[in-house]
Amino acid sequence: MTGPAWRRPEPAELPRWVDRLRAYPDDRFGPARHMFALACLDGMGPDVARVATDGDRWALCIVHPGATIVPTGDPEVMAVAGPPTRRWRLLIGDVAASLPLLADGACPPDTRVHHQRFMLVDRDLVPPEADLPDPGLRRAVPADADAVTRLAVQLHTDDEFGDRVSRAGRRGYRRRVVSSIEGGLTWVCGPVGAPVAKLDRSVSSTRWGVQLAGIVVEPEARSRGIGRALVAAAVRTALERSGDLPVSLHVRAANTGAIRAYSAAGFVDTEEWRLAVRP
Repeated sequence: MTGPAWRRPEPAELPRWVDRLRAYPDDRFGPARHMFALACLDGMGPDVARVATDGDRWALCIVHPGATIVPTGDPEVMAVAGPPTRRWRLLIGDVAASLPLLADGACPPDTRVHHQRFMLVDRDLVPPEADLPDPGLRRAVPADADAVTRLAVQLHTDDEFGDRVSRAGRRGYRRRVVSSIEGGLTWVCGPVGAPVAKLDRSVSSTRWGVQLAGIVVEPEARSRGIGRALVAAAVRTALERSGDLPVSLHVRAANTGAIRAYSAAGFVDTEEWRLAVRP
């Protein structure tokens, strides 16, 4: 007798899976912690998802272009179903859903697994601009692409994603940077062509909220408060446009300096997640 197996959901099923994610583990917290998955379903439809069921229990995994997977749902179903693709490179998910896919024998032994913190903005804690002025937040433009690529590679090192980035890896980073800039999802501060800090929006949804990612300050510009001012300005901009929708981010648990900076910008530490990178 076989257990639950992954399959692509049918288009007619999509509203039911959206409702499940939105209410898991509860109606208040579900939409915030699953905003990336929910935004993927909105933007790319059922083909980006794999689902597995066992009676009333279920698991859903986003299999995002670029070999990123985001597991959600019942960990026992996840353990039986196994990884939805053997070719994933990056995994990010809550602890319960992620651990079955990161257990001994489930992934290569040289996989790098990081403890993450999932943080949400508390609107009452966001500092006004008078207390933490905008450092010059602006949308990145094509002329910024080379500098933003260097910052992205710097973040690769800072967040211990892997070994030194190769030439091919840098070209891959640049392609993603150019795509993000063209999509209006990268924000920077500093002169055109030479920004000193950047952040991205991994989610920018009028339905589910905003998720910040890829936050990095050039090493020579650190210890000046630029990071927290940049994030605070990005949060205020997001809140102006998102109304009551949540604003979130993930940060490596060992990066206590970043956690302090994000807390100063109005974020509250909510729960533990996992980030895994395969070579």
